Formats: sequence, structure tokens, C-alpha cells
Amino acid sequence: MIEETIRKLNDMKLFAMADKLREFTQNAQSGQLDSTEQLAFMVDAEYDRRKNNRIKRLLRNAKIKLTMACVEDIDYSPARNLKKDALTDLLLCNYIEHHHNVLISGATGTGKTYIACALANLACRHGYTALYYRASKFIEFMESEKAIGNYLKTLEKFAKVKLLVLDDIGPDVMNKQQRNIFLDIVEERYLLTSTIITSQLPLDQWYGVFDEPTIADAVCDRLFHNAYKILLKGDSMRKTDTKSVKT
Repeated sequence: MIEETIRKLNDMKLFAMADKLREFTQNAQSGQLDSTEQLAFMVDAEYDRRKNNRIKRLLRNAKIKLTMACVEDIDYSPARNLKKDALTDLLLCNYIEHHHNVLISGATGTGKTYIACALANLACRHGYTALYYRASKFIEFMESEKAIGNYLKTLEKFAKVKLLVLDDIGPDVMNKQQRNIFLDIVEERYLLTSTIITSQLPLDQWYGVFDEPTIADAVCDRLFHNAYKILLKGDSMRKTDTKSVKT
């Protein structure tokens, strides 16, 4: 009887419930639980299995550059101009729920990519879809999609991602097609999803990347509206890491 039930659970892909039921039949202490409690444990096991599998799938599909980056390891030293209290909404993923953007600027090596990847990893752990792209590679990919006639379909796909990371825009000025692509993705995602963008350029210099006042205003107005702005300072984290290794 029990083996038949276990087989049916496996046939229905309720693998954790099947494993838990088998565990109950082999564990004498499980007799101390009534049927309702046993069912609750079985459901919890199946729920946890599916949740963990979903998180693994989200992380795999997100293609995050720094897979081990995590918010728990972010350096909040005063020299970095970064305070944990100011990032509360980001650490709780509230900004994704409210469709706000995150703009991160700072010199090379100050940890922009690490923070962006840590937030993307956290978003996946909270059950949100995420996707990482280096900004230049994203533009190249969209140009190739336009060339083969897949542009609108691909744009629609990107528009649905809950958190899109575009790492390192600028300092090179975009040409007409590139800035139109950037405007399209920003427009499609505006007030519907969240985007994290990093750049070596100070925020007030982002306009120059688009090299056309009308498009620059349209892009930056949508990006900056209700955005969290992180302005990183201090020495290169890479230099710090190198010194740590040497000592």
C-alpha cells in the first residue's frame, strides 16, 4: 500500500513528498506524529524542494557575472561612501516590487559590478527573474537581433525580466542606432520593472553618452525617476585585494 502511494507520488513528480513518506515508514519515531502532522511535513518538504529548484533555475538563467557575490559581503567602510541603512529597500528587494531603478557610479575597481551582481543574486533568491549583461554586449546583441528581424520579439522578452543589470555604460558615445536601442529598452521597462545600471561616469555625465539632447533627456529622465543612486568612492577594491594576498 505504502509503496504504491510512493510510486504514485513519484509519477506526479512529488519527489520530496515521496521521500518524506518513505522516511516516515522507516522511522519508528514518526509514529508519534498524527496523519495531519505527517502530511504537513510532506507538503513542507515538497514546497522547499520546488522553491530551491526554482531559485537554482533563476540563478542559472540570470547569467550573473559574479555568481558568488552576495549582499552579506558588501564592504560598508566609510571611505566607500556606502551606508547599509541607506540600502534597506535594496536588501529587502522592495525596489523591485515598486519598479524602481538602481544607478551605481564610481571609478574603476570601486565595486560597482560586485554590488550589482550581489543584488541580482539576492533578487533570484527572492524568486524574481533577473538577467545580467555588460552594457556593450547588450547593445551588440540587440543590434544583431535587429539585423535578423528578431528585434521586437527580443525587446519584449527583455521588458518582462523583473531585474535587468546593464553593467558599465560609457564612456564611449553611442551612435544613433545604439542610443535608440537603449531608449527602447528603458521605455519598455519604465515603471513596470527594475533596472540596475553601472558606470564609471558620474551621474551628471551620463547625458553625454547619448550625444543627442532629446534622447539623452528621455533616457535619463526615465532612469533617474524614483531611482536609488549609489555613488561609490575610495581606492580600487582590486588594489586592496592584491595587498591582502601579498601580506
